[in-house]
Amino acid sequence: MEVKKANDRGIKIMMGAGGTSGHINPAITIADYAKTKNKDTKIIFCGLRDSLEEEIVRRSGYEFKYLRARVLPNNNRKKIRWIMENTSGIRQCMKYIKDFRPDIIVSTGSYVGSPLVFAGLLKKIPVLLHEQNALPGRSNRLFGHRCDAVCISFEESRQYFKAKTNTVLTGNPIASVFFTASKPESREKIGFDQSVFHIVMMGGSLGANTLNEAVMGLVDSGKWLQLLDAYPNLNLTISTGMRRGAEICQNLSQAPHINAHEYIFDGASWMASADIFIGRSGAVTCSEIAALGMPAILVPYPYASDNHQYYNARVLADIGAAVICDDANFTPEYLHDVIKKLINDKESLVEMGRQAKSKGLPGATAEIYETLMKVIDDDHKKKEK
Repeated sequence: MEVKKANDRGIKIMMGAGGTSGHINPAITIADYAKTKNKDTKIIFCGLRDSLEEEIVRRSGYEFKYLRARVLPNNNRKKIRWIMENTSGIRQCMKYIKDFRPDIIVSTGSYVGSPLVFAGLLKKIPVLLHEQNALPGRSNRLFGHRCDAVCISFEESRQYFKAKTNTVLTGNPIASVFFTASKPESREKIGFDQSVFHIVMMGGSLGANTLNEAVMGLVDSGKWLQLLDAYPNLNLTISTGMRRGAEICQNLSQAPHINAHEYIFDGASWMASADIFIGRSGAVTCSEIAALGMPAILVPYPYASDNHQYYNARVLADIGAAVICDDANFTPEYLHDVIKKLINDKESLVEMGRQAKSKGLPGATAEIYETLMKVIDDDHKKKEK
């Protein structure tokens, strides 16, 4: 797809992103890419005051505008407050649109972007949505068919949008290193021997208590030592998260062949060095697994909105690329048994990795940007008629 007209000049983009880093970071990646394509491009983000999105956006060097928004409550008595908050947010966004005059509005989902999308539709500004999860969020499902384009990360998402919705399969915008990193080079980089059977566990920046407890239980019960007796080259690396990281790292510090870190900053190298990945199934994590071609044990976060982590994991499990374990069943005993089973079945691990790789979508950010530019050019052509 070659679209040049809109990019001959700097464009103006208003972005709505918030709630979690899974919504915010893809928006930052898209914004950064747009700036590399044309330094005159102007971008404004909208989100909640004193929020995670404000912190990440400001650190990334972008202008940030406050809006009011509230998630749709299950309690009817709270819906009046929801209507008032979001109506106020829509009015704020309409003023921002009037002042900034954007060429396009981009939302990466969550309730935080809803007032901006609604205001854009009222003002007849082109709107592009990006959906990270296999099961689209309520906001994107609500607005999808009214918008100019919806970029999806998994083919499985298409069925949740109305037939007339302009859905474009792009993938999640993730770092290109996940497509190029190799196991030998990654092991050399982090100082691991090539003969080690390496398990990497990650529970996100705050950690996953279930994963941490399973590893500590594995050690405390003596089952880890049993595994090491049978498989002396076994090694486990766990990113505990910052919430109880220091305490957990201290508890695991004496366990042989276990490397516990509060946070792993070079996630690509550590994941690429693994024979098996164990972790939550956020949209970006699943996309990284696919890019790497990594066999995975996925433990969906049970309290995620609409249980979307389960549906992300399902995409990989359905093609044999991953095994799903419910959070409640991820015990030290389960961890012991699944390690023992997979370490003895190298052929299955190779096939899981091959199937995972088949879901990898390189060039997602560029494809999203090209879709964005096409929407802008199509809008300009309509206005010229």
